[in-house]
Amino acid sequence: MAHTQETDDDPILQNRPKRFLSHTLVELRQFKRLPFLCHSAVVLDISSGGFKLEFTGETISTPGRRYWLHIPLIPLGISSPTSFSCLCECRWFDDKRYRMGGSFVDLKPDDEKLIEKVMASIKTRGQL
Repeated sequence: MAHTQETDDDPILQNRPKRFLSHTLVELRQFKRLPFLCHSAVVLDISSGGFKLEFTGETISTPGRRYWLHIPLIPLGISSPTSFSCLCECRWFDDKRYRMGGSFVDLKPDDEKLIEKVMASIKTRGQL
């Protein structure tokens, strides 16, 4: 299959949510409020629809598996609330680089606003 050059006038790219690059440390938890069975990861990029993570250690996941994504907000300059947790789903997993792409699940309007704040903070902090 031939690779085509992506351009800004591509209609698919125009409708895709804007992604912001990051180096923010997060946790992927099996339980929302319990820090057991969790994995640390770095957010490589984030958008209103999903994210890409790189785990800090060896781990395994599979598409369709659900987790609670826990993001400490104080390091991003957001003081209230101090952290954010939302349900997410693994869309793909790279077992060689320990990377995962995921999407947010059943976000409430307040959750969407908080993710927008996270993206704005990452953008203004020069982590692009």
